[in-house]
Amino acid sequence: MRLGAFVILAAALVSCSGPPSPAAALIPSTPAKSQAGDLRTRLDLLLGEHVMIVAKESAAAVNHTDDYGAYAALLATNSSDMTRLLSRAFGNTTAGQIAKAWNTQNGYLVDYTIAVVTHDDAKAKAAMLTLTGEFVPQFAQLLGDASDLSIDTVKQLASRQVSADKAFIDDVFAHRYGSLYSDLNNAYTKAADLGDKLSIQIATRFPDKFPGDPTRPEVVTRVSLNLLLHEHSYLSTMATAAAVAGRNPEAVAASNALAVNRDAIANSIGPSFVDVWTARDKALFGYAAGDSAARSALTSTFVDAFTSLTHTAKPPVIDQVEATLRVIDDQRARSSKQVADDDRAAATAMQPIADSIR
Repeated sequence: MRLGAFVILAAALVSCSGPPSPAAALIPSTPAKSQAGDLRTRLDLLLGEHVMIVAKESAAAVNHTDDYGAYAALLATNSSDMTRLLSRAFGNTTAGQIAKAWNTQNGYLVDYTIAVVTHDDAKAKAAMLTLTGEFVPQFAQLLGDASDLSIDTVKQLASRQVSADKAFIDDVFAHRYGSLYSDLNNAYTKAADLGDKLSIQIATRFPDKFPGDPTRPEVVTRVSLNLLLHEHSYLSTMATAAAVAGRNPEAVAASNALAVNRDAIANSIGPSFVDVWTARDKALFGYAAGDSAARSALTSTFVDAFTSLTHTAKPPVIDQVEATLRVIDDQRARSSKQVADDDRAAATAMQPIADSIR
């Protein structure tokens, strides 16, 4: 199963989208929210999201669930958004060339997953050889030429990403749930490494398009919180999907991964965060299991505790909770056509929360 249509979709979107007028740019209220800071945050999130979508698509293939097509389509959406972002820096033509290489990668990742699921060792080996032998050098050349980032650096980062993606796909197939979530976190981190290097290089090379310093401590904190909360959103819906489907060993492993993620967030917010966030995760599992009291525990009790602790406004927190509940509703109702888009909406709703935490 190939994703050649992604190339056409990305190219079409690139052709009709151009960089915004510099005159429309607003002066940021804080250094963290400069255009350079926005670029680093957005690129890291899109690359991290790519990893999560591949993981969910792979799980759907292995578990033979109907949401496979929805997550495969979400890969195209993710690619199109990345292409639009890169077009601001490099222009439509160059961004389109990078998108074409990226979508080729998506196709071979799908080929590898399907080959693993169908026990086609030859096809799996061929897909991985193409990723490492063709995609990585081509992608490195295109991105290096466009950004002036060292081609060897891009090649190293892309090679590590392919290896990390392969590791969690293999874990999904083998039901190695303990390894799955640690390998998934490793792949997510590798994606952010590429995003950091590339966004800093772009902001340095094109300061007129992306004013600000993407290496400032305020930006680093913003990016870190965004990535952790974004990761939590996707991990939590992986956990509830496993719980709803009765895959108890996976649900336990996902719960452990959520605890690791929670502790990492607590390092930025403070130890009181642990109890508040643990109650959130417990209520999400309760809602997945059909506990009628879990909704109010999330939309009222959790929201009050979290906003009091972090001094954030309630509306975006309520919006994110409601978006997550919609994903669980989809999972329980087996609404395979809308679960991926709702999943992404819940993850995206984390960004205004992360950006408002002080």
